[in-house]
Amino acid sequence: MATTVRIPYARRRWPVVAIAVVVAAFILLSILSNFYIDILWYREVRLSPIFWTRIWAQAGLASAFFVTFFALLLANLYVTRRLVPRVVALTPEQEIVERFRENIEPYLRWAIPVGAAVLSLFVGLAASGHWQEFLLWRSSGGIVFGSPEQVFHRDPAFYVFTLPWLKYLQGWLFGALVGVTVIVGIGHFLQGGIRPQAVGLSDKVDPQVRAHLSVLLGLVLLAKAWGYYLGRFDLLTSHRGVVHGASYTDVKAQLPALTFLTIVAVICALLFFVNARYRVWSLPIIAVGLLLLVSILLGTAYPAFIQQFRVGPNEQQYELPYIKRNIAGTRRAFALDKIRLEERPFVPSVSPEDIQANEATVSNIRLWRPRVLKENFQSVQRIRQYYDFNDVDVDRYTMSDGQRRVLMVSGREVTQSGITGTGKTWQNQHLVYTHGFGAVAAQVNSITADGAPVLTLEDIPPQGEPTTDQPRIYYGERDDVRFVVVKAKSSELDFQGSTGQTPFTYDGNGGIPLGGMFRRALFSWRFRDANLLISGQIDADSRILINRSIKARAADPVPFLTFDDDPYMAVTSQGYVWIWDAYTTTNGYPYSQSVDLADATAGLLGSQQVNYMRNSVKVVVDAYDGTVTYYADLNEPIMQVWNRAFPGVFTPIEEASADLRTHFRYPENLFQTQAFHFANYHVQDPAAFYRKQDFWEIPNDPTESSSATATNGASPVPAGPAVKLQPNYLLMRLPGEDVERFHLVIPFQPEARLNMVGWMAANSDPEGYGDLVAFTFPSGRDVDGPGLVFSRINSDKDFSEARTLLGTGGSEVQFGDLLTIPIGDSILYVLPMYVRAKQEAAVPELKLVMVVNGSSVSVANNLPEAIQGATGATTGGGQPPPSGGGTVDQQIQRLLTQAVDHFAAAESALRNGDLATYQSELEQAQALVERANELVAGASEKPSASPSPSPSP
Repeated sequence: MATTVRIPYARRRWPVVAIAVVVAAFILLSILSNFYIDILWYREVRLSPIFWTRIWAQAGLASAFFVTFFALLLANLYVTRRLVPRVVALTPEQEIVERFRENIEPYLRWAIPVGAAVLSLFVGLAASGHWQEFLLWRSSGGIVFGSPEQVFHRDPAFYVFTLPWLKYLQGWLFGALVGVTVIVGIGHFLQGGIRPQAVGLSDKVDPQVRAHLSVLLGLVLLAKAWGYYLGRFDLLTSHRGVVHGASYTDVKAQLPALTFLTIVAVICALLFFVNARYRVWSLPIIAVGLLLLVSILLGTAYPAFIQQFRVGPNEQQYELPYIKRNIAGTRRAFALDKIRLEERPFVPSVSPEDIQANEATVSNIRLWRPRVLKENFQSVQRIRQYYDFNDVDVDRYTMSDGQRRVLMVSGREVTQSGITGTGKTWQNQHLVYTHGFGAVAAQVNSITADGAPVLTLEDIPPQGEPTTDQPRIYYGERDDVRFVVVKAKSSELDFQGSTGQTPFTYDGNGGIPLGGMFRRALFSWRFRDANLLISGQIDADSRILINRSIKARAADPVPFLTFDDDPYMAVTSQGYVWIWDAYTTTNGYPYSQSVDLADATAGLLGSQQVNYMRNSVKVVVDAYDGTVTYYADLNEPIMQVWNRAFPGVFTPIEEASADLRTHFRYPENLFQTQAFHFANYHVQDPAAFYRKQDFWEIPNDPTESSSATATNGASPVPAGPAVKLQPNYLLMRLPGEDVERFHLVIPFQPEARLNMVGWMAANSDPEGYGDLVAFTFPSGRDVDGPGLVFSRINSDKDFSEARTLLGTGGSEVQFGDLLTIPIGDSILYVLPMYVRAKQEAAVPELKLVMVVNGSSVSVANNLPEAIQGATGATTGGGQPPPSGGGTVDQQIQRLLTQAVDHFAAAESALRNGDLATYQSELEQAQALVERANELVAGASEKPSASPSPSPSP
């Protein structure tokens, strides 16, 4: 006979307990290590106030809402237990419920509080996510925008800081009460207090249950009444009318309806409270029916009737006062009221005298499109496969000869993903290849004989200008590995030249000290990398650099700011810095037209609805030690609130050094958004605005909208959806001024037309920073816009022949940016064209420059010749400068030294079997030798395939 052996329960349970303990320990260790390392990192970047204020705000909200919901739910559940009916007529269905109740009754003593706590925990965690609304409300006392709105006569601060928090409280309270009521109803059903199967209506719900539910439903209606009351203020951002903001229907119909609904909801709540005493069905039915009837008739039908039959046939007459409010509100919210609008006479052609008077502008016209120049930098100046260029930025610098020049600059950052073959070891990725080295700068208007950019700063170590004392880049736009370790026992690679590797030991203040084994263990756990713990190259003096990308370093700690699409590098005397513009935004400014930033910025920013925007912060990140400084305009109201919420984090922008301030630019995305709105909101007459009279738009970029590339001389063909023209930074003199300043410029054209009606500029120089001006042409003047100019260029005979010639033999042509250059009271258009061979690793070369002056189109090899052909004026702008490259012999020597380095790297890659790197290094070496040969032969010779300048009528 078989014997059954029973395993003791405790022995069967221990594996489950062990697994649970391990999982719990895993989760706890992850939470604690992440929390502790976050503390260390925020301390490193001196942003501890943000970390702790946010933690305490989230913990406070979670605790407060946890306790509130827990108390509300638990109290009602205990009341539910006490209201068990003494006598219940059991139906077959009710017998099942009764048996279920009897089975769970022994566990309810602890199940009710535990279940309530679990639900409350989720409620509290959800509430903690609203810390931004809470801090705005808590820190906004006494801060105002000025200019109260004209419906409730409240300052916009109420709508931006207070209303969002009140709306969240109301929504939370309403949802919590509804949820508690549902749970209580289920509880009463399980206890027999609610019996849907009962025959008589009075028997379906026990009287005391009726009283309990009446109180809860009365509270729900009070919360709903509060919602109706707050909904009145939402009308100030309503989208019902012709423009955003309270329209005629909102003010005359919807507002009285919401006010009346508030009163009706309060009355209905009182009826429910009274029913707690009488416990009848009639009062709840009357209350609910009344609220539904009023809500349908007054809340929905009446406003729709007014809009359809009163406003619709006479919309302009009824809406004019509200359009006027919208115009004023939108202009204030986007600082459009600060734009100086001026009509200037228009002269069809730029004269030679205009060119001579604006030599600084002409000599700084940008010929290189950033993404094209990036390819050139990567081909010639990458130097090693573990370096790369992430972006090319436009800025102005004062050169050694005292002249201000617009340069295109890119930092040479380290990319550990570029390490190939057997060199891709843990030590190389995290301890050796730790930083980038140097930057590359090119003149915007010059080219070499072979169509390459003229570099003013190049090579490793950096040669030329702008100069700096610290060319190393530890923090930048790239972040291939999650951390690097500096001050280790083994040296870092500084750079590799013809004489071998140059070591370096970091001496900056960046990074977190690794210290003893405990801290190393926490970092090892955080990054799931045991090498941090066991590596013999790391000691107590070593420092770990984490969050090295400027996004993680500058943007992630301040999620309440909206950041510009393009951070840019600036070369200062002390070192390289990254400058990143940040905006304070809201979508709650009364009577302001909301806009999607994705639409306003041509997709550069993500989708976000805003109706107020300011460039309140300029973030500066030191590329060597990672220091983050938030320079803020503390006069802006939203920034004042955040400064009060996080004391000590923001530095007044007035304290920025003079060196830094010379590199601050007016931000492109803000300028695009302002231009997007100003195209309509330059019209201040409500009647003209309603008729959309004189509405403008930003032109489409013809070089992007129609065949940016072509392989032959055929006319351009459509190549996808239209792309709006982007603004350009120009060193220029505004009409009526005597000094050139660094401006951001964009043209306007009439809506659905191709002629140009004006242009807008924003000053980026410290003197007059942020000054906005828009110039319009006299009414009736026909001025060609970018689209018409591009068509004229394509129709030009000389250009067509040149494009056909350059586009043959396995090459393709590619257009650069079509630049609109205001010169005095005239407009000059400049369009560069590049040629790229159809082969791997081919680099675009600038082969043609087209200049359009009135009806004249000039096609030439370079900018000075094209300008001379179009205007008759001679200019030195565009010729290769002597500065930055040294003498011809020095340039040749430097090129050959670089070529030797690349040949050596190619041989090393070949020995390691890395054919891809071998081919890349060999091509770069050959390109450098070719450039050296061109200098020897004389760089001034022109390519025979390029046409000579020839104006065409």
